[in-house]
Amino acid sequence: MEYRRHDRRSMLRAGALTGLLAVGVLSTGLAAAAAPERKSLDVHTARDAQLASQLVIGQTKGFFREHGLEVQIKYFTAGSEIPPGMAAGSIVMASAGAPNAISLAASNFPMRVIAQIADIAGAQGVVVRAQAGIRVPKDLEGKRMGIVKAGPALDLFGRFSRTYGVDQSKITMANMLPPDLLTAFVKGDIDAYAVWEPYLTRGEQVGGKLLHTGTQSYIPGAEGPKRIFSMACVLFTLESFLKENPNTTVALLRGLRQAQQFLDDPANAEAVLDILSAPLNIPKADLRKIMGRNRYQLQIDQALLDSMDGQTEFLHSIGFLRGAPKARTYVEPRFLREVDPALVKID
Repeated sequence: MEYRRHDRRSMLRAGALTGLLAVGVLSTGLAAAAAPERKSLDVHTARDAQLASQLVIGQTKGFFREHGLEVQIKYFTAGSEIPPGMAAGSIVMASAGAPNAISLAASNFPMRVIAQIADIAGAQGVVVRAQAGIRVPKDLEGKRMGIVKAGPALDLFGRFSRTYGVDQSKITMANMLPPDLLTAFVKGDIDAYAVWEPYLTRGEQVGGKLLHTGTQSYIPGAEGPKRIFSMACVLFTLESFLKENPNTTVALLRGLRQAQQFLDDPANAEAVLDILSAPLNIPKADLRKIMGRNRYQLQIDQALLDSMDGQTEFLHSIGFLRGAPKARTYVEPRFLREVDPALVKID
């Protein structure tokens, strides 16, 4: 009989413990699914496969809506529109190249990076005219080259030149915007240019040859993977927005994680192109090539911090930035960690 009493007590204690655990699990689940403070959110980006892919997938597939949030994607013409827009308060959340976030941080603006969207180094590169006689990097010496001098292309080309011993003083450099680069290239006014997608693919379509990207060499006899540059697309927002809308922030990131998972599944490859082609205004054949040059990764890791610090040092060295803050001072991992701790690989 004594044995039975102990058994009953054990069962009661176990039952009580199970009940407490159930309450704990329920409480945790409720906390994780807390309703967003906002029902809708504008996210600014560009019609660009590097910057907008997961956002468009999340919106089209209804992933954000599953977490109680309607996301409106607002497209800008150039990344340079974001820093002044965010400073003025007309933009609260953006997905764009890291230099845009870096420029705000360097101005001591209260902004936080909350996730990397993609490693887009492979979508930055150097295109040469087939008729210009440029087979190897040193052949650029004595040629005419177009470049966006205030952007990552200048950093890329500097690293490219140092890697392959190119003397930039022997190159005639012209500062141009990306559409003007392509026009000058077609007319034969320049022999090569350094820029980002979709202008790499467009350059190939008008007879150009890709010589190198940030992650791949196309140099005859030396073709293959070769990282010479790092560049990320990041999601960033106002510090005040995070304080006032923590649940909205988590809901956005949960939807992006679902979009990332959809994008990662090889079975969805054609569906992804179908979803993205019209909103981004990029033909499916071009989109397939462009997306193949990117690594879509919703995460925060040391490589992201190192990449941003490297770009900060470069931009500061050419006088583009007033200060040079370390990325860790404005990269905020706690919201992404709440979505999935495995997505955050820094302390």
